[in-house]
Amino acid sequence: MSESIKTIVVNGQKLAYLSCGEGPLVICLHGFPDSAYSFEAMLPVLAKAGYRAVAPFLRGYSPSGLAVDNDYSIPAVAGDLLGLISALGEQTASVIGHDWGGFTACTAANIAPQTIDKLVVMAVPHMHGGNFSLAQLKKSWYVMLFQLPWLPEWLLGRNDFEFIDQLYRDWCPNWDETEYNLEPVKKALSAPGGLKAALAYYRTMIRGSNRHDREIMSRQTVVPALWIAGAADGSVGPDQFEGMEACFSNRFELLIVDKAGHFVHREAAELVHNSVLAFLAD
Repeated sequence: MSESIKTIVVNGQKLAYLSCGEGPLVICLHGFPDSAYSFEAMLPVLAKAGYRAVAPFLRGYSPSGLAVDNDYSIPAVAGDLLGLISALGEQTASVIGHDWGGFTACTAANIAPQTIDKLVVMAVPHMHGGNFSLAQLKKSWYVMLFQLPWLPEWLLGRNDFEFIDQLYRDWCPNWDETEYNLEPVKKALSAPGGLKAALAYYRTMIRGSNRHDREIMSRQTVVPALWIAGAADGSVGPDQFEGMEACFSNRFELLIVDKAGHFVHREAAELVHNSVLAFLAD
């Protein structure tokens, strides 16, 4: 991208972001293990279509700051998103989220539906439903691993974060490894406190969330939504999206992309870009 990284302070939290274009605001949120550069190909596509496209680095992901309140709960991250919309001088925005960014986008829509015009979520299910299965439990083995103290930090950090390379191979079995471009995420994780912050998202979700947070995240969503998932995702199986229409009281569309894995927006970029543009314009 030709655009340089910009920074802004939102409710005391330093956020760095990439941006390009002018027009209605569209914010793109990354997940794990990833960074704002996950949307490097999508931002100019959105800009060319007449949108102001912004991709922040989530709190804890350098060059954004570590959480000033040490809070990595999804409602807290959703607060960053809502504050960013206002700080950028807008009253509303459409939001595209992948992985943790998807949970964040949906939660922000549940907190302040009047602020989110449209919602696009990729690679994670809505928390209002959920289809527990032994197959999914097996796919989510790393979530339990990340709950342990110090061991995950050691495993992920050794051998130049080779653990991350392996996750990508497992989660995206049909994607060419030469397309991964893991340098930005490894740089974010290797920054002081970066790896611990990234793991804190998982630890807070499982061990640190409270009833109020869970209620917000699992509300039925009233914002028009497009959900996109890869049929070959090694992290979240396609069965997790079955019957998800019950999680919405407004327009809902589901796109399952054949042969794509967890990073569906990069693996099937043209299809995803066209689907997102059609949804935002309709």
